[in-house]
Amino acid sequence: MTAEGNDESSEEPGFTFSDKRRVDPNTGEVRPEADAQSASAEAGEEPTADPNAEQADASDLGVDIPSDASGLEDIEPEAEPEPGSEAAGYLADLKRINAEYAAYRMRADRERERAALGGTIKVVEALIPVLDEVKLARDNGDVTGPFETHVNKLVESLNKLGVEQYGEVGDEFDPNIHEALMQQPSDEVENPTLFLVMQPGYRIGERIIRAARVGVQQPED
Repeated sequence: MTAEGNDESSEEPGFTFSDKRRVDPNTGEVRPEADAQSASAEAGEEPTADPNAEQADASDLGVDIPSDASGLEDIEPEAEPEPGSEAAGYLADLKRINAEYAAYRMRADRERERAALGGTIKVVEALIPVLDEVKLARDNGDVTGPFETHVNKLVESLNKLGVEQYGEVGDEFDPNIHEALMQQPSDEVENPTLFLVMQPGYRIGERIIRAARVGVQQPED
């Protein structure tokens, strides 16, 4: 092996530096660059930053930043993993877990709504005897004064919960929501019609809490 080869193999990486002294040590004169920076400082201007400094720092970290920032918008997302690969298996598991979680949340929401509806129905069922007494008092004209105010507040509270009272004289009879306790023929009606409401019905939406108990007039034919 030659001496030249040894010199090349043992050569250490060099380094460079820039002389930023204001006065040239060789000539003793003030450098023009220093005068320009001093004038800018006196005028209140900030020194101009090196546009390549930030990119050089990022390059030292191994990050490749394009000079044109708009090029970042053109970067395409990573492609889907190849079928059968380990990454594809992880992705399939993640999708399955997400689907199971979405289904669980839907079931939980339905169960919560069903539980809330069941609680409301139990409360209304417990209040039905009181509501029947209130209806009788209203029909007899006994709901007056402060008592009427409390009754109205009770009815408004039930309405806010979606509870509806139904069953009026003249309504067409519907066996799905009415309970006929008595019937009589009549030539004044063409369809089965309520002529008496003994106890009103209560429902929440399509859910019947108690069917209205009524008397029905049937056409004579």
